[in-house]
Amino acid sequence: MLPSRALFTRFHEFCRRRRLIAPGGRIVVAVSGGIDSVTLLDLLAAERNAMQLSLAVAHCNHGLRGVESDCDEKFVADLAARYGCEVLIERTDTAGKARLEHKGIQETARALRYEFFTRVCSTLGFDAVATAHNADDNAETVILHMVRGTGLRGLAGIPMEREAGLFVRPLLFAGRDEIEEYAGEQHLSFRTDASNSTDHYTRNVIRHHILPRVKESLNPSVADTLLRQAELLRDLNGYLEMTARQMIGALTERLPDAGCTLDATGLLSLPVLLRQYVVLQLVEDLTGTRPEWAMVEAVLDLVERATGSWIPLPAGWLASRDRERIVLRPGGGQLDFNEEVEIGREYDFGMFRFSAEMTSGVGPWASEPGRIEYVDADQVGGVTLVLRSWRDGDWFVPLGMEGRKKISDFLIDERVPLFEKKRYPVLQAASGDVVWLCGHRLDDRFKLTGQTRRVLRLAFIPLVSERDHAPDHQGQR
Repeated sequence: MLPSRALFTRFHEFCRRRRLIAPGGRIVVAVSGGIDSVTLLDLLAAERNAMQLSLAVAHCNHGLRGVESDCDEKFVADLAARYGCEVLIERTDTAGKARLEHKGIQETARALRYEFFTRVCSTLGFDAVATAHNADDNAETVILHMVRGTGLRGLAGIPMEREAGLFVRPLLFAGRDEIEEYAGEQHLSFRTDASNSTDHYTRNVIRHHILPRVKESLNPSVADTLLRQAELLRDLNGYLEMTARQMIGALTERLPDAGCTLDATGLLSLPVLLRQYVVLQLVEDLTGTRPEWAMVEAVLDLVERATGSWIPLPAGWLASRDRERIVLRPGGGQLDFNEEVEIGREYDFGMFRFSAEMTSGVGPWASEPGRIEYVDADQVGGVTLVLRSWRDGDWFVPLGMEGRKKISDFLIDERVPLFEKKRYPVLQAASGDVVWLCGHRLDDRFKLTGQTRRVLRLAFIPLVSERDHAPDHQGQR
């Protein structure tokens, strides 16, 4: 590790070589009050005269830690005054917004921060926002994405800049140890977020346990190694995205409803990785949401399926097989799905398989909640059931509960994303009652009891993997 007295020189060279900070630039410094952002402000202030920079400080008070959050705000305001910088502060009801939108706290906080920073730049005429992400943050991100399986873009880690230079990361070259040593030598005061010391968030588990072991046992410079690797993968990802866009132009035809068709034969002629990138880029362009790799594979799977097979996409879009093409079009969030299913048969509906069959024997019955369930056949009644999309107003009595609950409310409580909610059909009994919200919960009225005489085995096997909803965590920097 280089001594901290060299940090300013390396900071200057990193910004110059990467052209992150231009002479005469108007820069907003995102300051939480943590050691990283305080160090960033100190380094930029040291460059201010030589580069003729105009600096302002921006701070977002999320109100998540009560008095501590207010103390952070006051600390940042006082700090900005000491450096002679204008301070811009935004207070948000982050917890309330997270509840309203059914999202994680950290995800919501990050979105609110970036909305605030973007607004500051556009309304007050600043050139860029500097954030204090460092090399260890990047290493944590790469490992986190590697574990979650996010593809090349995820393995490319934290970019040095994003949104055409609107956000820049001038500290990305520096390790956390270097920053701490520099702050100590410069006698910088900063705030500490107690949540950073817990293992409540996945990122903190990597920070406290995985990275230290790797540094100790395998590679003391792992943060630098992963930073270089991330840059290479970012370049490779950029090349693949550019090539995929060229292929999209040759393989697609636009439809009047804003959708498009994708030539299945032409798609299969491409190397596997490029096929994946074509689908990845096309779905992102159409829906505005980058799909998970499991969804990309599900779209490619449609090439091998019968005409009429379909899967849901983000933002209410659908992908379906139509002869020699895949059709991607907006579906209004509704899947018009209503099929009669016979007991004793297995069905493949493209995005899942379903079967219902009478069982023999006396148990015990090895259920797999959400996938394999056993119900009282006499309560279900009939030899033909209906498998359909759930509708507004549908309700059931979730297994283990006494009162009834709307299916829409149940899925909200289960934190199922909006675009995925119609993936899960309901099985309807001859009486019209909901027997099973497939993939989630049985109706309590159809469970096996001591009076059960005949048992019906139900199977719902999704062909698209579940999403990982674990929230990311950005601690105080």
